[in-house]
Amino acid sequence: MKKTYTIATGNFESTKVAAEILDNGGNAYDAILAALFMSFVCEPLLSSPGGGGYLLAHPNNGNAHIFDFFAQTPHIKDIEVKDFYPIHGDFGATQQEFHIGMASSAIPGVPAGIFAIHDHYGTIPLMEIASAAINKAKSGVLVDDHYAEVVKILTPILQSSDTATKMFSNDNRDFLISGDIKTNLKLADFLDTFASHKKDWFYREMPAQNIVADMTQFNGLLRQNDFENYQVILRDPLLANINNWQVLTNAQPTTGGFLITEQLKHAFKNNTKDLNNKLIEAMIHADNLKKQQDFHSSKGTTHMSVIDTEGNVASMTVSNGEGCGYVVPDCGFMLNNFLGEEDINTNGFFNFQENTRMISMMSPTILENNGNRIALGTGGSNRIKTALFQVIWQIIAENKTMDQAINHPRFHFENGMLDIEKGFDDQSIDLLKQQYEKINLWQHRSLYFGGINAVQHGSTNLAIGDSRRNGVGLVKNIG
Repeated sequence: MKKTYTIATGNFESTKVAAEILDNGGNAYDAILAALFMSFVCEPLLSSPGGGGYLLAHPNNGNAHIFDFFAQTPHIKDIEVKDFYPIHGDFGATQQEFHIGMASSAIPGVPAGIFAIHDHYGTIPLMEIASAAINKAKSGVLVDDHYAEVVKILTPILQSSDTATKMFSNDNRDFLISGDIKTNLKLADFLDTFASHKKDWFYREMPAQNIVADMTQFNGLLRQNDFENYQVILRDPLLANINNWQVLTNAQPTTGGFLITEQLKHAFKNNTKDLNNKLIEAMIHADNLKKQQDFHSSKGTTHMSVIDTEGNVASMTVSNGEGCGYVVPDCGFMLNNFLGEEDINTNGFFNFQENTRMISMMSPTILENNGNRIALGTGGSNRIKTALFQVIWQIIAENKTMDQAINHPRFHFENGMLDIEKGFDDQSIDLLKQQYEKINLWQHRSLYFGGINAVQHGSTNLAIGDSRRNGVGLVKNIG
């Protein structure tokens, strides 16, 4: 009897290594960790050991759990001088302001998250899981269009330090473009040491010690007790039953899952016949909810989904913000800038509660119905909630295939502005122009609208990587 596994990640190499782990007897959680390690190499401006994230895990014969390994605020915030300043990222049709510098970094959770996931669900040695990423960092990764586009958007950050500039430049000292081959020997050495040491090595020894020394000297906030006190949090997912589907997603105090399910509920209750307006009105409802409370997002983000042959489901979203410009000495990766993201710090910069888990819009999600399981998620800052809502709606309300749902053009409504991705017909756009005062028409499909990487098991087995961010899906039959 044939068994099937499905994988979807943000990069060909990440999908490939996850498949190799499954082919060699690993489970979904071994595979998604291998994909995570590879993402450090192939998507280094979106995924980094210096960032944070969430795993939604639903073992085939067990309960679902959220692993919260997002960033933690430091114990101090009031120092006289802070290395903290704004830059602007250019998406083409819109710009966003980011703040970077040493004081923009929160305590990273990814290293602790890797060990927590491996301790709970791992079946093969961590070094074996990390080995392909280590080898790829040594031999060099091919810079694809998506990697090059993110480099272009975040160039102001990469220009902020010599080490960041060098890490994202080619042999001609120009910033990386599509087709370049880039090695990262320091990252390879770091991953080799990390995977072969005990789980508190990162937080108590060389990496943390070097970071703290630099933070103290160059006006950052992180100190040794910040690293030594960091803990992964396990919690139950948010559960919602909608149109005969069970939706499992990230739970409070995070915000995205709540807003996604609220949009779905609003759309099902809305008797508006025009589908576009039904969806936009649900987004307006979520935007109003967002304004009433503190809701948060992260921008530089990637997602990966795996379901193995036994039906174990793994849905993981990780982020490094945009990176703060500071590259950890001899480690080959940049620290996050979560304290410099306006969307996360809604009460203003440095008004955070000290030593507290930060809150994010990231929403790894699982849909279940009559033996069918779908794992999905996306990057995209505030677009996370609207991108996932639209894709889930099309699957559970319109009976679209996962491929159709992911490749359908998207809207995003926020603060009175309706962004419309290229792909809607002229008649629909003309109607929307009459109804909404502020409209931003995009002339192309864009990573701005997220990158949903999704897999499905059940009556149909599918794996779809979102072409907006060069996602790659794989379905493989075993036996």
